[in-house]
Amino acid sequence: MQLFRRLFNFPQGEVKQIEQRLNHRFTPGPAFPLQAWLLTGGKESPAKIDNLSGNGLGLIVLDPAVPAEIGQEVRVKLVLASYQQTLRGRLAQVRPEGKNRFFGVDLSRAGFLEKKNYLQLLQPVAIGQSLAAVPPERVVQNEPQFIKQVYRGEEQSVLTVWLEKSFGTPLHSFEFEMHDYFCRADAKSGQFEAYVRESTDSHKAKLSNPVFDISGDLQTEIRQLFRWIVPNLARNIPDDVRAFLQRFAN
Repeated sequence: MQLFRRLFNFPQGEVKQIEQRLNHRFTPGPAFPLQAWLLTGGKESPAKIDNLSGNGLGLIVLDPAVPAEIGQEVRVKLVLASYQQTLRGRLAQVRPEGKNRFFGVDLSRAGFLEKKNYLQLLQPVAIGQSLAAVPPERVVQNEPQFIKQVYRGEEQSVLTVWLEKSFGTPLHSFEFEMHDYFCRADAKSGQFEAYVRESTDSHKAKLSNPVFDISGDLQTEIRQLFRWIVPNLARNIPDDVRAFLQRFAN
């Protein structure tokens, strides 16, 4: 089952490149409702996700008695809301982890559709966890009434936040670029907008020429992507910015 029908609908030829680009360990946020089970030896064991990467994942299996050895073929079941996927994998690492055990699962043998669906699932985790503040001296402050903050991350993601130059510097609005997809909202209207890139000529073009999805399907998927990114935001995102984004993720 695909997580998204229209977002991240990349062809088979791009899988390897995406795997390599996201070959870092990303830890899902504690509020991200992704669940996992390790399927081995005819047994289904609940697990906590320690990390996800482009070509594998790390699981803390809660049952220390699960029979396992390096090189063993296993399956991993992932569940997020109504989405469910079972991946073929191979145990690349097994080690004690307190009273439990850590299992490193290599997913390189998974088929194209398995990998595509898994890499879609990885997007909100990788984008949220990789966001880091652009140094203030590198942010162009071209709007006299606002202070602009910029955060960049994986998958060409850019979060731009505008604060008012008034007492308390309240948050005014944000725009979030996520690969080729965008969303924006402002505190005054409370309206959330989702759109796609029409032109790659400039950032200004992206803002002035949004393409809205009339059917609502794409807009719904962009909104869902945003909702899943927010619980995965990196710890370095300020609390007020995090709360501001959460307001529109509910």
